[in-house]
Amino acid sequence: MRLQINDLFVRYRSLRAVDHVHANVDGGRVVAVLGPNAAGKSTFLRSIAGLQSVNKGKILLDGNNVTKMSARDRASKISWVPQVSEVAGAFTLRRIVELGRYALGPSKERVDEALHQVGLLERANTKWHEASAGMRQRTAIARALAQRTPGGLMVLDEPTSALDLKHIREMGKCMRQCASEGDIVIVSLHDIGFAMDIADEVLVLQDGRLVLAGATKAVLTPSSLASVDLAWSTDEGGNRHLVMV
Repeated sequence: MRLQINDLFVRYRSLRAVDHVHANVDGGRVVAVLGPNAAGKSTFLRSIAGLQSVNKGKILLDGNNVTKMSARDRASKISWVPQVSEVAGAFTLRRIVELGRYALGPSKERVDEALHQVGLLERANTKWHEASAGMRQRTAIARALAQRTPGGLMVLDEPTSALDLKHIREMGKCMRQCASEGDIVIVSLHDIGFAMDIADEVLVLQDGRLVLAGATKAVLTPSSLASVDLAWSTDEGGNRHLVMV
């Protein structure tokens, strides 16, 4: 599996959300997309997942143009975790994960496995509107896990935003496992330390432009990050993280 991003350009009126970005990623890699707020990360990820119309450029997955794939074909190759999941209706967490299999056909085994991976198998009958923000985020991740085909593309937009430290670490292990099975895993983050723990490569966006790219240890150095705004953030457990702001 190979992902090629060629001269990607996305504009919202006068705003250049993604400004002529080039990148290539091979299967078996975790790529962290970093950048301050409004850097263009979400638009970049939505474009890669085939969910965003683009003004210029191509996103090729094994030579196939993502924007021209049928919905069913995309679903068989690309799994997506949004920054915030919106669900209308009194669905259980299990039912939401099952919807990840809509285009591929039902599989109780895959759904159960995905719920187990995120620690929600015993809470699967909880209604969405009764679940905490963290449980909802883990459900979205489980839906993507139930949908994914090993050797495909997994795209996650700030999936740690509602998770505690324990579940962040478990999610990191899960992403590494997917990569070990041949997936391309692309995840947007703010936490530099977490990116250093899980990512093979890093892309840093600023004002829609790709300003840094390469192997994680080569990119995330004090000298490379000197021009990027950084701050210390404290989570609910009192743990401090260096983040881009």
